[in-house]
Amino acid sequence: MTIFNRLMLAAAGLVLAGALHLSPGGAGVPTAQARGTAAAPAAAPAGKPNVLVIILDDLGYADVSAYNKGRIPTPNIDRLAREGVLFTQGYVSAPICSPSRAGLMTGRHQQRFGFEYNNGPGALDRAEHRGLDPREMTIGDVMRAGGYRTGVIGKWHLGWNDEHYPTNRGFDYFWGLLTGQTNFIRPDAPDAVNAYNPSKPGESRELVQPYEVVGATEQIVTGPDRTPVPLGDRHLTDLITDEAIRFIDSSGDQPFFLYLAHPAPHTPLQTTREWYDRFPAIESRQNRVFAAMVAQADDGIGRVLAHLEATGKSRDTIVVLLSDNGCAAYIEGLCSPEPLSGGKLTYLEGGVRVPFMLRWPAQVAGGQVFDQPVSSLDIMPTLARAAGLSLPSDRVFDGQDIVARLGGKGERRALFWRTQPIAAVREGDWKFIRDLDGNEYLYNLRKDPRETVNLLQRHPQRAEAMRAAHAAWAAQMSEPGWKPRRTDFDFGGRHFKFSP
Repeated sequence: MTIFNRLMLAAAGLVLAGALHLSPGGAGVPTAQARGTAAAPAAAPAGKPNVLVIILDDLGYADVSAYNKGRIPTPNIDRLAREGVLFTQGYVSAPICSPSRAGLMTGRHQQRFGFEYNNGPGALDRAEHRGLDPREMTIGDVMRAGGYRTGVIGKWHLGWNDEHYPTNRGFDYFWGLLTGQTNFIRPDAPDAVNAYNPSKPGESRELVQPYEVVGATEQIVTGPDRTPVPLGDRHLTDLITDEAIRFIDSSGDQPFFLYLAHPAPHTPLQTTREWYDRFPAIESRQNRVFAAMVAQADDGIGRVLAHLEATGKSRDTIVVLLSDNGCAAYIEGLCSPEPLSGGKLTYLEGGVRVPFMLRWPAQVAGGQVFDQPVSSLDIMPTLARAAGLSLPSDRVFDGQDIVARLGGKGERRALFWRTQPIAAVREGDWKFIRDLDGNEYLYNLRKDPRETVNLLQRHPQRAEAMRAAHAAWAAQMSEPGWKPRRTDFDFGGRHFKFSP
C-alpha cells in the first residue's frame, strides 16, 4: 500500500501511517496536564545517556562546511559529522523560528495544537499570551519524569508568560531569551562590531539592527523568578557557552538533558573584533559579521564538546545538532543555499532542509552519511527510546526513532508542511508546493534539487495524489491559534510571499 493510499484511509478515520505511539518498555511517562509547575523528577535510573540538543538559529544548509566547504569553516560542527552521522536530508517542520521549535519540543506537528504561525513580536506575544499550549507535553517533561536534570540555555521563543515559561514546562533550569531576538552584545561595547547602526527607542527598525535599549520582553533572564542577566561587554554566544558548561558540571552524576539553543546567527548581526578580523577576505560588512557569528558559535560548540571529553562524559552523551530553519533569505545578499535553492520563509529545500547531525559514540558508529529524509519531529521519540522511556499513549507523535532507522528499521513516510494558505509535501523524490497565491509546483528533487523545473503539467496524477495526501493530513490538524502577518521579498531571482 502506498503512502498516499494510507493517508487517504486516514482521512476516513484510520490511524495516520507514520504517526507513532512509542511504548519501548521503559519507564512510563505521565500524560500531559495543564500545569503551573513542572512535574517532580523521578529517581534517576542507572545507565542513562546524557543528552545535548544543539539548535542554531537561521543557520543555512550551506553555512556548515560539512555540507559546503567553500563558504564558512565550521570545524567543530564538522567533528560531530565525522564522529557521528551526517544527515544530508534533515528537515524541520517549519521554515520559521517558533513553529519549528514547537514541533521539535513536542515531537508533534505544531499544527496539531494551533502553533502554525510565529508568535512574535515580543510585546504581542506577551499581551496575547501566545505560546506553546500548556496541555502539550514537552521533551523536558518526558526526560525530567525519567530522572534527568533538564535545562534550556539560549533562545526559547515558545511563549513569554508564566504558563509558557521553561521552568513551568518540564525544565529545571533556564538561562536565556524568551522571545525572537535580542542584542548579542552592547552596541557600544569596546569590542563590538555591528553590521548596522543600532535603532533608537521608539524608532521603526530593520531586523538586522541591534537595539539601542533592550526592552523588557527581549532581556536575558534566568531562574523561575526571571532574574535579569546583564551582558556587560561580552558577547551572548560566549556567555551561552559558559552557561552550558556550568550546567553540565552542576548536574554531577545525574543524567542531564540540555537544550542548547544558540540565537546565532540570527539578527541583529553583531560580533566581536576578534571574530570579525578572522574573515578579511569577505568584502561585505554584513556578510563578514554573519560569517564571524557562525564561526563564533562553532567555537562555542567546540568548547562544550571538549568539556564533555575532559569530564569523561562524551562517550555516553547523545549530541543532536540542527538549525531551526534555513538562512534568512529576506536579508539581501546574505545567503547562499547551494546546492539547494530558497531559504527561511520558503518551502523550497533551502528553507526546510537544514544541517542535521547525531553523535552517540557508545551506541552509534561514527563516519556515517545517511541520505534518507529525517525530521526534527524525530528527535523526541529518538531520545525517549534511547533513555528507555515511554511516550504517552493519549496522543499521536509524528516522528520515528532515528537510531532504529540507521539500523534499517522504520517505514518510508511523507513529510508535510503548512502555513496557511501555503502547503507543501514531500514523498520519495517528489515535492509538491502550493504558494500563498494558490500557484502549484511539482519538483523531482533527485533530478532537480534546486527546484527550478515545475513538472505539474507533465505529472498531473502525481500532483493530484500529493494534493490529496496533504488534504488528508491537514484534516487531522487544528486551526491556528492566532492570525499571521504577511511579508514578501526577492531571493535568488524569485519573488516570495509568506505568512509568518
